[in-house]
Amino acid sequence: MSLSDPVKEFAGQLDRPENQGMIEFLKLHQPSAHADMVELLVKSAADLPDVKFYCPDTDNYAYYLAHTRGGVMFAAAIGLSALMFRLPKQAISGALVKGGEIIQDVGDDWVSFNPFWPEQENKKNIYQDMQHWCRLAFHHAVQLDK
Repeated sequence: MSLSDPVKEFAGQLDRPENQGMIEFLKLHQPSAHADMVELLVKSAADLPDVKFYCPDTDNYAYYLAHTRGGVMFAAAIGLSALMFRLPKQAISGALVKGGEIIQDVGDDWVSFNPFWPEQENKKNIYQDMQHWCRLAFHHAVQLDK
């Protein structure tokens, strides 16, 4: 598949009502994902149980998704500088204070972070921040998966 081909890969496990906002966003924009964003997403989810990853075209650096075993998407690496997390409503105001931005095209529970802006000297803090949001998003997705 090239990035110009329509997305067809959501006919299976990921094709759930909870994921429709993200699926429509991905179909519309066909985003790529920079390797640094993918690496940060994978590291952020490393200590979580039963996390699954999906990328439709690794050769062409397509977007990268994290989802539960049951297929509920909870995080995405998109473009050069975005990590997106599906957060519980009670965490969204805190995420916005920390520099997150709600992505209305995906849904009001998806918050995007640019982990490298503003520039931070201490990369450890970036990782810890993204790990925090990833954990919250994962546990929220597990609840949606029930």
